[in-house]
Amino acid sequence: MTDRELAAAAANAAAGVALERRGDAGTVHAKDAPTDVISEVDRAAERAAVELIARERPGDGYLGEEGSERAARAGRMWVIDALDGTMNYLRGLNGWCAAVALEDERGALAAAVCDPVREELFTAARGEGAAGNGAPLRMAAEPRPLDAAVIATFLHQPKQHLPGVAETLQRVFSAAGSTRVTGSGTLELAYVAAGRLDGWIQPATYRWDWVPGALLVAEAGGRAERTPTDPDWCIAAAPPLFEALRGLTR
Repeated sequence: MTDRELAAAAANAAAGVALERRGDAGTVHAKDAPTDVISEVDRAAERAAVELIARERPGDGYLGEEGSERAARAGRMWVIDALDGTMNYLRGLNGWCAAVALEDERGALAAAVCDPVREELFTAARGEGAAGNGAPLRMAAEPRPLDAAVIATFLHQPKQHLPGVAETLQRVFSAAGSTRVTGSGTLELAYVAAGRLDGWIQPATYRWDWVPGALLVAEAGGRAERTPTDPDWCIAAAPPLFEALRGLTR
């Protein structure tokens, strides 16, 4: 398998575990906040992805949200979020997925995001473009202006107290045509790549919540970057809208 195909296979494996166990999540624990939770399904889905990657790429490292980790050789590291949107999943809501990405010394190399409920698979590879269920994804050359754009964001309790976060998000809410908080940042990034959302912005985003979807956006013709600020902001959108969103963080 190519790296892109392996990312897709690993994301499919993780999503399949979660889909099969809907309604049977087992023990659930809170992490950084009461609504930031981990279930037995998160761990089982991560194991499924890790086992496949370890078998197919025994020399590569991996880093999973739920603790799976192996040092990388030659700079190749797989980043895994086997169940993004756990709260949605546990409450019987749509809006959850599995995401896998491969990074090397130059950044993201391949990625896949699987939404088993909608039967959608988004993939990308550096220099090869992005696709949704095999069809090429390309963002609009002339995006909507910010005051007509639909922007996605998200905020956990601990992050709302970071310096400037509340003020920046208030500027986003005031400037954007509309905002969405769906509970799965990775799926939202895939939707930006697919043109369903216009932009995406979040503070202090974890690596596994950013890398897979960011590559989808970049390979679909958008910009997906972290700001050099404290806290940093992850922003994804078509280039003109990206600049407008970044301006709100200053």
